[in-house]
Amino acid sequence: MVFLKLGFLLCISGIFFSCEMHAEVQRVQTAPVEHWQQASARGQAVVWTREVPGTSIKELKLEAIIDAPIEQVWRTLTQVEHYTKFLPYMDEIKVVKQEGVNRAYVYHRVNPPLVSQRDYTLLVVNEVDTEKGRYYRYWTQRNQYGPKPIKGIVRLVVCDGSWSLTAREDGRTQATYWLYTDPAGSIPAWFANTVNTSGLYDILWAIEARAQDLSWQ
Repeated sequence: MVFLKLGFLLCISGIFFSCEMHAEVQRVQTAPVEHWQQASARGQAVVWTREVPGTSIKELKLEAIIDAPIEQVWRTLTQVEHYTKFLPYMDEIKVVKQEGVNRAYVYHRVNPPLVSQRDYTLLVVNEVDTEKGRYYRYWTQRNQYGPKPIKGIVRLVVCDGSWSLTAREDGRTQATYWLYTDPAGSIPAWFANTVNTSGLYDILWAIEARAQDLSWQ
């Protein structure tokens, strides 16, 4: 269960999503709002789910207000070298290839209790419009750019998703976190769906706490 709560921060896939083509990578976006059903709400956050044809795993979306300025939230998300310091079970993360300022291939390895380690390599793309106060970060699985599969570690192959941030007039951040992920291995779909939904809040709160901490920024 704890693995699933962590892994979905970065490893998420939308099999049926609207997109724009950006060279060799698709710009992933959440589905229209009318396709979603509210699953739960806690404080300033709401989780939505959507059935995805052809698979038993549900697509998920979290909408929330983060009590931190957008610049601090963005810094938390983009400085991946710090993930091991505030995300539990994240054992390793490294940039294996950088393409300009806003594109990078990033390898991740998580080591949760009770289940095998998981790893994956993502192409991560950033889009920033500071004048409009909008920040967008999306990723897709590109395991061919990372290390070869390691014996005993489950390689994830379904990994796409996005963070969308907008600055609010009150100084806080409006965030949308979209994801669809298959944890692979022998984890049943019903269990993955249940924990996916509840685990989004843990991810949100970890990011919010890190963004509020000015000691590292």
